[in-house]
Amino acid sequence: MTKPISPDQGPVAVTGAAGFIGSHIVLNLIRRGYTVRACVRDAANLTNTAHLSAMNGIGPGRVTLHTCDMTQSGAYDAVFKGCVGVFHAAAEMGNLEGSTPMKVYEGGLIATQMLIDSLHKAGSIQRLVYTSSFAAVAHPADEGHLYTEASTADMNPERRKPTSAWTMEVVAHNREVAYAMTKLESERYVYAEADKGGFTALGICPCHVIGPLLSASHQRPWSWQTRIGDMLEGYSHPRMFWNIVDVRDVAETQVLAAESSANRNGERYNLVATDDSGLIPQGDLQAILQRMYRGVGIGGDYRDGRMYRSPIARLEKPITQLGLKPHTVEQAVRDNADSLLAWGLVKTRSGVENWQREGNDLGVKSKWSPHLYPAIDPEVRARMVAEGRT
Repeated sequence: MTKPISPDQGPVAVTGAAGFIGSHIVLNLIRRGYTVRACVRDAANLTNTAHLSAMNGIGPGRVTLHTCDMTQSGAYDAVFKGCVGVFHAAAEMGNLEGSTPMKVYEGGLIATQMLIDSLHKAGSIQRLVYTSSFAAVAHPADEGHLYTEASTADMNPERRKPTSAWTMEVVAHNREVAYAMTKLESERYVYAEADKGGFTALGICPCHVIGPLLSASHQRPWSWQTRIGDMLEGYSHPRMFWNIVDVRDVAETQVLAAESSANRNGERYNLVATDDSGLIPQGDLQAILQRMYRGVGIGGDYRDGRMYRSPIARLEKPITQLGLKPHTVEQAVRDNADSLLAWGLVKTRSGVENWQREGNDLGVKSKWSPHLYPAIDPEVRARMVAEGRT
């Protein structure tokens, strides 16, 4: 097992550094005094990257920006040279224009394989912290099943329907299967490569991540922090059971894991609700926002009905092994909402009952799901285009 890293050992690299989680990782590292090489799609796109450069005014660490296309072999070769740690937060989520389920799969596993090639070439990496997903943890189970770090998404395959079976044929048509498969396979790949390469790889599996936005660019479609914004504007979504974790706790756990001598290669950390206060149906989340923003029309469930209580998992290992002191669900919700308001990204509606749901159409539009999800079944999309439904 390699030794834990520290700021005085050398620089570290963060992929997906301009994203919601990646930006918080960079900020956390800078506050600890690290020299950070931030890997982004386009370092010249100041709309997405200016907040990273501004972190140099915080210190004591420093950050430099590097344009890296994760879909290209060798993209990280120069950036990783001399680094002692890599925090891999970049991923193809499926929410970008032109995405498909297969691109989601390839943007996970194949992109990670190329990243590992660059890591081996560097020869200096001691710790790799891989941002996986709770999608790699949750498997078919009864309602209320308690998931742990030992849970993997390929368990109980007999309970999967043919349309959600773990096969490459299904991957080509099903984004959810593609995402879960690529995350779990990528986890196993980096652990195996770490064994061969003499470094330590650790997995981070976050569920519903919310918290303060560090840039206006973090209000992105199909991101949980943006769904909070929809609720602030009075837009209601279908019923959902939330398992809330603060983005700052996700970032803090990554750095604590890289600096810890208590873990070993292949260890995973579920980043989930601290306790039952964060395991809540959407109506309870609505009530929290209503208490925080009195007299505002806060969206909730579009239609009343029974709530299926899943996924259930509680934050334990980052606390007991790494000493994480997590934020409360109220802090995560408030700071998420306040940052959206501070950036001017949402506009509230006065009147407690002034929110859109079934039977009360106010013409509010969603910013979380503003259009058809990009990574849908290509055959379904082709039919919809032919029928003029996109």
